[in-house]
Amino acid sequence: MSTITKEELQDLIGNKDLVGKYFQIEVVSFSDTSAECMMPLTDKHKNPLGIAHGGAIFSLADMCFETACHAAGRFCVNTQSSISFLNKGIGGKLFAKASLLKNGSKLVVYQVDITDIRNTLVAQGQITGYCLGNVAELIEKTKTSSYDG
Repeated sequence: MSTITKEELQDLIGNKDLVGKYFQIEVVSFSDTSAECMMPLTDKHKNPLGIAHGGAIFSLADMCFETACHAAGRFCVNTQSSISFLNKGIGGKLFAKASLLKNGSKLVVYQVDITDIRNTLVAQGQITGYCLGNVAELIEKTKTSSYDG
C-alpha cells in the first residue's frame, strides 16, 4: 500500500484538481484496493428538477476512482467509463465507493457505486484507467508546477 496520507489525497483531488474543488469532493476513507468519497448536494450539484445532476454524479465517480488509484500508489487516467443512473440523487450528500476489480501492470478496473444519505444506489459504473506512474511522482510534480487533473 502507498504511504500517501489522507491530507495528501484530499489536496490532490480537492485542491489541485479543479473539478474536485468545484464539486467540493472529500476523501472519506481509503485502502490499497478501494476508496470512499463524499460530495455535498447543493444547488450547484442539481439539475432543474432539483435532483443530482448526472454530470455531478459522474464527476464524483471519476474523482473517487482517481482517489482509489492514488491510495494504491498509482497515478492513472480514465480511459473508459460506463455509468448507469439508477435512482434519483436526493438529500444533502452523495457517497462514492470505488472498488478494485483488476490490477494490471498498466491497466486498472474499478467498480464505482454512488449512494445517497438513505443508502439508495443512485448510480453504478465501471472505470478503466491507464497508469502513468506512481503517485509520489505526481505529488512531486504538483509541488513544482500547476496540476491540471
